[in-house]
Amino acid sequence: MKTKTRNILIFSVAALLMAAGIYLTQEYRFYNIEGSDLFLYDRAYISDTLCETGGFALLAASFDTQFMRIPFAGPLLAAMLYFAASCLIASVLRRKCPSGAMDGFAFIPAAFMFLCLENGYFRYWGHMAFVMSIVALWWYVTMPKGWKRRLAAGLIGVPLLYHFSGSAAIVFAVGVCLYEITDRGVKGLWSLAFPAVFALTAFIYVRTSMVSGWAAALTPFMYYSNPSTYFFPLYAWASVPALILASWIFSRFAIGQKNALIPVLAGMAVSFFIAGNLYSKVHSEGNYRLLQEEYLSDNEDWGRIIETADRRRPTYFISYLNLALAEQGHLLERFPYFNPQAISGVMPPIPNIRYGMSLQSKVYLAWGYVAAARQSAFDANMMTPGMRDPRQLKILVQTNLAAGSYEVAEKYLDILERTLMYRKWAKDMRCFLDDPEKVAAFLPAEGVYVRHDGLKGDLEDIVSANPSQRIALQFLEVYKMMEGMQ
Repeated sequence: MKTKTRNILIFSVAALLMAAGIYLTQEYRFYNIEGSDLFLYDRAYISDTLCETGGFALLAASFDTQFMRIPFAGPLLAAMLYFAASCLIASVLRRKCPSGAMDGFAFIPAAFMFLCLENGYFRYWGHMAFVMSIVALWWYVTMPKGWKRRLAAGLIGVPLLYHFSGSAAIVFAVGVCLYEITDRGVKGLWSLAFPAVFALTAFIYVRTSMVSGWAAALTPFMYYSNPSTYFFPLYAWASVPALILASWIFSRFAIGQKNALIPVLAGMAVSFFIAGNLYSKVHSEGNYRLLQEEYLSDNEDWGRIIETADRRRPTYFISYLNLALAEQGHLLERFPYFNPQAISGVMPPIPNIRYGMSLQSKVYLAWGYVAAARQSAFDANMMTPGMRDPRQLKILVQTNLAAGSYEVAEKYLDILERTLMYRKWAKDMRCFLDDPEKVAAFLPAEGVYVRHDGLKGDLEDIVSANPSQRIALQFLEVYKMMEGMQ
């Protein structure tokens, strides 16, 4: 088999394994990512975002994520992104190690980026920014040789890349510097200007408040929606120059293309081992289950929530499982079979507050508890990067309509109408703006006010005002039963 054909076959198998692994482990996470950076078809939004640090990468990421609402689209798009980055890194490494023996190790950065998906605070923006830096690195090393041309390209490219992708530009600055020094030796020391320009650019952006601080200006913390000690993005960044250096060292060994198969396979094995081994250590089954139930509830697939529930796990009063049971009219008879907890623990412990607020807004809306649903949806939306979570915006539209706040509801409808996936829903909801009778039939307003006597008192008010509210009635009866468990 020819070397080129062999490499194509190996990389194709790697791509399939990557796509399958991402789908099996992260399928439901992408539905949540889709709501984190909502892309708006609006000139003002696009122009304002482009003026921000890393704005182009943010736009590219949000444009990508809008399609993740479609089944299989999220894992496929992510696999394509990681695979493209791996191929470009392999192309860069081949410049140092022509035998291709280092090709398999080019998947190591992608392995670390895959692990970043486990952190709900690391935005998809960071993934796109990293790939943009890899594209810039590949473009640089494929340029015609000539130090003046490359110096000019780097001096111009680093600030531009910093503005368009953010702090991930350091991967490009350090990568091309190390590439030139290992390629030219002492004559390549002029490339130290690139990290220096990166530092100067970061300094200017911090001083002009274009970046919030040095941590965001120089590290992956720019791409976090909440402070985190999750270092996998940093490992991905550091692995790129490390691989360039390793390729330069490896090139000193006399390995022909025909004998490069074993190192290539070893590199891929190391990459997939990193991904698999560390995934098993950082994966939170409870958080992932919550994302799965959130997606299934959005699609009103109540039967699937019940079928996939683990009876050994504790079930709290406010949960997607209890909501699913209530929607099917079986909450009273079946909730004892799912390890119910005492009512003192109303909700499960959820590290990501946004996930908890989303759960509350969904359950409260089903009760007809308008005031609480609106507050929870507002809080969850405020905790979302960009503050445009389509699921919460939809709840804010419904609850503000029920409360008679039509101007507020229209504000949220205007946002949703500028999206691709939620435009039709928003246009359909406009008919309620001028017709209070339709609103009352669609969502009664018994729970517009909160009595502050606790959930039990508010549930009693809702049921008393509207005895036909079967969801709230079931939860009220369960609440009384769970009180006796304390």
